[in-house]
Amino acid sequence: MTKQKVLLDLTNLKNPNCGFGQIAINYANQFGKLELEDISFVFLIPENYNRIIEGNAEIVRYTKQMRHDKKLLPKVNLWHAVNQNQKVNTNEDNTKVVFTIHDLNYLTEKQWYSRIKHDFILKNRIKRADAVTAISGFVARQVEERFKKTLKQKHVEVIYDAVEWIAGKPQEKPAFADQKPFFFTIGQIRMKKNFHLLLDVMKQFPEHNLYICGDDHFEAGKLIASRIEKEKINNVKLTGKISEQEKVWLYQHAEAFLFPSQGEGFGLPVIEAMQFGKPVLVSNYTCLPEITAGHAFVWKDLTTQTMADGIRQYLDEFKQNPNIKEQMRKHALSFNYENHVNEYITLYRKLLNS
Repeated sequence: MTKQKVLLDLTNLKNPNCGFGQIAINYANQFGKLELEDISFVFLIPENYNRIIEGNAEIVRYTKQMRHDKKLLPKVNLWHAVNQNQKVNTNEDNTKVVFTIHDLNYLTEKQWYSRIKHDFILKNRIKRADAVTAISGFVARQVEERFKKTLKQKHVEVIYDAVEWIAGKPQEKPAFADQKPFFFTIGQIRMKKNFHLLLDVMKQFPEHNLYICGDDHFEAGKLIASRIEKEKINNVKLTGKISEQEKVWLYQHAEAFLFPSQGEGFGLPVIEAMQFGKPVLVSNYTCLPEITAGHAFVWKDLTTQTMADGIRQYLDEFKQNPNIKEQMRKHALSFNYENHVNEYITLYRKLLNS
């Protein structure tokens, strides 16, 4: 039986510390170990990527010349653009294309002229795609509403993001952590994450620290740092980026994970926190109620008192109901890579056999 070739664009491997880079690493690990009778995999990776990729996939290194001369691209039966920022695509008319969209954050993060540019790029990629997937129902609805005319009869299929199981991985106590009980949150420190709203909340919890971790070079990070200093909010610490081992330690020892974001396509950190059986509190925005699916406390609004009362209420509920922790972990486990990969294999076969 001749195997059909499926290409995964893993050029984000050059940025292993970003979200798309982590997805590329996990895809290389998960798809690379598969041995299928009908499908073989081709990984398109950065030209200068030096780490060894183990498994059965054929490795093709992406060069700048390929971007300008698509005849140099590998010939495959199906091409999967694993996120909306992929810079290259097949020009073979008979090659099936799967296009995965993680978010439409440019609608709120970019200026009007940049939004027009992004719309144009996405429209062309949606037109070329034989199947469009989204990482949550929320993102799927966004795409269907904004690109209804472009999609025509195409349905945006929801294939939830997979989350690597990190509970039990090596951990290391960060130097900034002291002996006080603490709350934890993580992500790029942007305004859409609403981490700044937690500053006033923490004034009602002097017995706790809050560690806000992540890339803080954005304007929101500067705002939070300035307020902490001016208002002497000594129980909030803006830590900057942390290591994987430090992240695991913080999840393991936090009393609660706070995530008031209103700019998520999936919200991976809330599922990571659930792996550790920690109380998770989220905003009532975007995909977060969908992804947490009743296994987190959803703030009805993001006023200071509502958020503070919600933390107290949920911590009490958590102590009184020991079943919450196990139900939460079970929910987190449902976002595993085996389910995720199998859903894509099913989609690949459907397209290849059509």
